[in-house]
Amino acid sequence: MKKMTISLAGSTLATLFLLSAAATSAHAATVGNTTSDAKISFRAKLTPSAPVSPADGKTQITPTTPGMTNAPTVASTDGLTLDYVPALNFGTHYVDAVNAHTWNAWAADDGSGKAIPQFMQVTDNRGTPTGPLGWSVALTQTAQFQGGTAGALTNAVLTFNADGTNNVVSASANKATSAGNTAVHALTPGTAVNIFQADAGTGTGTNLLNFGEKLGASLIDDPEALDSVNNTVKKVDPNITLSVPAGSAKAANYTTTLNWNLYNAPGNT
Repeated sequence: MKKMTISLAGSTLATLFLLSAAATSAHAATVGNTTSDAKISFRAKLTPSAPVSPADGKTQITPTTPGMTNAPTVASTDGLTLDYVPALNFGTHYVDAVNAHTWNAWAADDGSGKAIPQFMQVTDNRGTPTGPLGWSVALTQTAQFQGGTAGALTNAVLTFNADGTNNVVSASANKATSAGNTAVHALTPGTAVNIFQADAGTGTGTNLLNFGEKLGASLIDDPEALDSVNNTVKKVDPNITLSVPAGSAKAANYTTTLNWNLYNAPGNT
């Protein structure tokens, strides 16, 4: 009799468990609902970006040209900036009344004493809702090289991309693209050339126009001993040249000004 009582109790417990499980599996009716918002905001960065290495387009450096002062940066009111342009030093050479010469610009110093190709840098952080608008930089040699009382360095020609090694470097997935970025530019004083451009739909983030091979393989040793002590990186960049006719140079210091104009759309010269 005792054994039967235990068996009935077990059966009753099992039945209660099944009823409880059935009750909890029934679907609840919706009472109502509400919504909440999530938010994030972005704005254009208006200040110029720090120069970055032509080797990878992202490592910050402090470039200079030996013996020269860096140019001021340029910034728009909506996030387009001209971060860096090269100052050029072609060194000191003996006067030659008989032979023409082509001199290479000194390489840049990356801030650690390492020679790197000369370069320029543009950053587009405008974040235009309709997509990248593109941009351009026009370069003008304002006048012929002048040597004070020695006058002009007559018929001298300053050339960019003379060795055909121009290349665009960027860590951005939307690198600046334009056919003119690899063109050879022999400057005519007073005439603008489109030196660097991002066609519409390209050129967001930071982009460099590297005046030389990406890792500096195109740089060569400075062959001029006359002022080699001043060329602290001991390298020259054959991408940027100054051709001087025979008899044009006098014993003087010659200078000119390069004007770099940043535009908020492609194709402005």
